[in-house]
Amino acid sequence: MIDLHSVDLWEQAAVVINAVIAAVLGSLIGWERDRAGKSAGPRTMALVCASSAVIVAIGAVMDVEAQFGDPTRALHAVITGIGFLGAGLIFTNTRAGSSGIGGVTTAATVFATAAVGVGVGLGFQVAAAGLTLVILIILRSTQVIEATTNRHD
Repeated sequence: MIDLHSVDLWEQAAVVINAVIAAVLGSLIGWERDRAGKSAGPRTMALVCASSAVIVAIGAVMDVEAQFGDPTRALHAVITGIGFLGAGLIFTNTRAGSSGIGGVTTAATVFATAAVGVGVGLGFQVAAAGLTLVILIILRSTQVIEATTNRHD
């Protein structure tokens, strides 16, 4: 078992710094969703991104410190949790009186935002920033295309 007092303070600080980086990247994605008038805005996306980063970062630290942790198990937990959150978003948007299925893009954006957090938590900050840019480009460009063709999420 890991002695909680044995984890280096610098490693703990790195986890917190990564959480801040992830929160900023997630809030950028959420800002775009909010700007488009969709659910799951900056606070939600910041929380999803930061918590995903912390979960996998702690899993990675436990792997090194206690030699029994496994960041891939932490990844699995993030993916499972985000799946439930995404299903709830789709279910809630469908029940809101709209016909058909709604909220799929928002659910997919929450999943992608969790991937950004996982990247940051595992030390891939530059890749996570790049993925954030890709997500923003996809959301913005496809929204413009949908608006011109009168097709909406």
